[in-house]
Amino acid sequence: MTNKKEPKTYIITEEVLSRIRETVGSQIPETGGILGSSDGKHVDHFYFDVTASVTGATYEPDCDKLNLIIQKWYEKGIEFVGFIHSHPRGAVKPSDPDNLYTTKIMKAFEMEWFVSLIVQVHRSLKGEKAKLFAYGYYLADPCCYFEFGRIDEKNPSFEFPAIDLDADWNCSYQEALAKKYPFSKDELNERNKELFPANVLARKTLVVFGTGGSIGFVLDMARSGVTNFILVDGDKFEPHNMSNQRVTYSDIGKSKVEALKERILNINMEAEVRNFCEFLDNSITDEDFEKLIGDQLHKNSKDILICACTDRFEAQARLAALAMKYGTPFMAPQIYAGGVGAEVAFSYPGVTPSCPRCVLKSRYDAYKNGYKNTVTSECTPISAITHANALEGQIALMLLLYHEGDNRYATMLDKVSNRNLALIKMSPDAENVLGINLFHDAVDDTYSFFGEVVWIPQVPVSEANGFDEDCPLCHGSGDLTTLIGKITDTRRCMEWKE
Repeated sequence: MTNKKEPKTYIITEEVLSRIRETVGSQIPETGGILGSSDGKHVDHFYFDVTASVTGATYEPDCDKLNLIIQKWYEKGIEFVGFIHSHPRGAVKPSDPDNLYTTKIMKAFEMEWFVSLIVQVHRSLKGEKAKLFAYGYYLADPCCYFEFGRIDEKNPSFEFPAIDLDADWNCSYQEALAKKYPFSKDELNERNKELFPANVLARKTLVVFGTGGSIGFVLDMARSGVTNFILVDGDKFEPHNMSNQRVTYSDIGKSKVEALKERILNINMEAEVRNFCEFLDNSITDEDFEKLIGDQLHKNSKDILICACTDRFEAQARLAALAMKYGTPFMAPQIYAGGVGAEVAFSYPGVTPSCPRCVLKSRYDAYKNGYKNTVTSECTPISAITHANALEGQIALMLLLYHEGDNRYATMLDKVSNRNLALIKMSPDAENVLGINLFHDAVDDTYSFFGEVVWIPQVPVSEANGFDEDCPLCHGSGDLTTLIGKITDTRRCMEWKE
């Protein structure tokens, strides 16, 4: 394999395009076949994988049969040059599984070039209405395919550009983006430069545990100017995530943190993103957490925002305790069953008198008494999650920019410091479903229906404030800075009283 490649052009013949439309283009999505060339320039051979295992959502090639066809082609001087398969409507790019499959093929056949055609089948299943999109690979690298755009009978050709493998083989994803999109950071931030203090946000770090439903929120932070991210989630994207998370077809099967990292870098290629594909459980000690965050945790803890976006309450409780121990701002969003409502609890040492455990006392008590959560994201509309993400973004900026210069967010927290639980009504029947009257009490029905946000007054949980006992986490002191460095092991957050 040569280290430098000159431009290479392929032209798909009318006969092959016609056969593709008659087969792949005329059937339900997820069928495919292989492509061949007799002269290294024209894609003039196509074999339809008629014996593949297909479901309309998945495609498993008949590898034995395809290998036999490739061998027969080879004997006749026909080169195997690529693969073709169809995707559901709206998915016109290779998915991550597609890229991994391409990697295996290129390694197995020692291919220097690889053509990938994605067919967008028309709802009528009429082949003449199917759309074809061409992609090309030089190397078995999922991040380095070239988009050649749509091809048809009038535009059947596409060209691989020249490339220097010595220069590009070890190129990082960020470096690849920088070569492809030579925009300056100032150009990208032009419209927000008067709104967000870029120099302040550049030193802040967003630590996000749980990166499924929080995708929109995290990307909004990247667009707002946050450049440092730590992402923690042990899960992968599955097909069912498509309905209520900002997932695309190409994300399925991919690590959630890796997929989100790529999206952040596609917004700001200079961002620093550290991702950890793991869950927060008792195998992770407080010392492990310190190593994960780094020196900033002890030097400038107020510059770190811990976001408990996980749907496991035990993990949220642990993160709240970690935020109290190390003196960082904290935010925990939660979507209610069916997306009828949502909440965002938040705290800031020295500003909010009530700790997260004070704010969510009833929930802690319920878990202490044996409650088991059965709520999932089923029947939750994506619009509800988007609504919650928007509020999360505003609250996050309020915490990150607290008393940081002259901007609209700098003094917001002072106005709601004792109301650090925000509830969103996202359905007209939210009060009946949830069994609460807070929205009705706070906003006159004459002017409300749904979409309202109410900020619930909070007091530290203490005997002095009329509770049966002091809060096990903050003791109801009203000053969260007194907890910094005092909690010995946050893994006991659901049981202890320090």
